[in-house]
Amino acid sequence: MKHTILKTLDDLFITYENFEHEAVFTCDDAKWVIVPGKRVKSLLIRNKNKTKFYMIVLWDEKMLDANALRKKLWEAKISFTDSDTLYSLIWVRPGHVSPFALIKNTEKNIKVIFDSCLKDIMVWFHPWQNDNTTVLNMSWVEKYLDFLGFEYEYLEV
Repeated sequence: MKHTILKTLDDLFITYENFEHEAVFTCDDAKWVIVPGKRVKSLLIRNKNKTKFYMIVLWDEKMLDANALRKKLWEAKISFTDSDTLYSLIWVRPGHVSPFALIKNTEKNIKVIFDSCLKDIMVWFHPWQNDNTTVLNMSWVEKYLDFLGFEYEYLEV
């Protein structure tokens, strides 16, 4: 799948660098991976009724204030998506979540929320496998999501 994502980036003339490394499963594991840009984490959450899904992307050392985010999303309750639902939506397991995985979400039923501090900076994501890291500017991530047809916005999370 990595090749599909990188080919899509190439087809869109998106500038990126890809780095291979040992597999990492958590943000703590990734701290030893030295590549340019800001290390981020991507979390998939859902509303109480499991009718709305959100991919939250924020700096990896930042703690998500779920209560504040819930209010900004106008949701009564939010929680993390379970592993099976995560897999059914974007075909990845925990530790592999990134906006790149949205290429498999044909329903387009996930809204992406970027932390506002990430606007216009270099960030890195796993291209569907956690032994690779792809670095690119957030403007290119936006172009990728526009191509896929996903809604996104920047919020202070």
